[in-house]
Amino acid sequence: MGTHRFFIKQFDPALKVIKFPGDIAHQIQHVLRLKQGERVIVMDGEGKACQVELTRDDSGRTIGKIIEIGEVDSGLNVHVHLYFPLSKKKKVEWIFQKGTEVGVHAFHPFISQRSLVQSIEMNEKRKTRWASIIREAAEQSGRSRLPALHKPELLSNVIKTTADSLDKIFAAWVGEGDQILKDALADVRHLVTTMDGIPSLGLFVGPEGGFSETEIEVFKHTGVETVSLGAHVFRMETAAIVFPALVIYELSDIQRSE
Repeated sequence: MGTHRFFIKQFDPALKVIKFPGDIAHQIQHVLRLKQGERVIVMDGEGKACQVELTRDDSGRTIGKIIEIGEVDSGLNVHVHLYFPLSKKKKVEWIFQKGTEVGVHAFHPFISQRSLVQSIEMNEKRKTRWASIIREAAEQSGRSRLPALHKPELLSNVIKTTADSLDKIFAAWVGEGDQILKDALADVRHLVTTMDGIPSLGLFVGPEGGFSETEIEVFKHTGVETVSLGAHVFRMETAAIVFPALVIYELSDIQRSE
């Protein structure tokens, strides 16, 4: 079994000791049943990682003694921003979990004309749960960085803000009969090999009823390319995972120029 990983957003390496939050301490002691002297990896979600030896303080609480500090790369050639419609609770949570596992860089939930959920309100309880699902999926899948979680917005607003902030944007659309995803990624492959930094790619997935004709027109007028994911029609939550997984796989073999 590989070394267990845990994300703790804020820790000070200069202190040489990491105090685990209550839920992580419980997981270490009572779920994983790790012993004193065993080592784990603690990451801040932004690239910093520490090798930590488990021990206990005077009160018996599990803490970690920092053994080694380093920087870790994401290992990805592209930063995938996934835009998907709010839907039923289980579907949304599944997208966060599996999207994190396949390598999504940032999640952007939205409300569209046909989305099942029509409210962008997000209370603190829901935000905390979503963040917890993402963190646990990142730990399980061995990721070095936590995906960003953005608050829900109206699709019309999202389209306006993404056009200038991302290098390339695609929308999966069942009505697209000319451009398949593999062909559309040709320009992105060029970006990966020539850019100094890591290119950012936006992927839009429509709701259960699909994007409306008006929304497709807005996409096209703002430079968003529509692509086909193949001959079959996916469920919304399936497309939200297949889309980024295919993109990341297609670009994973590219050697970036130094």
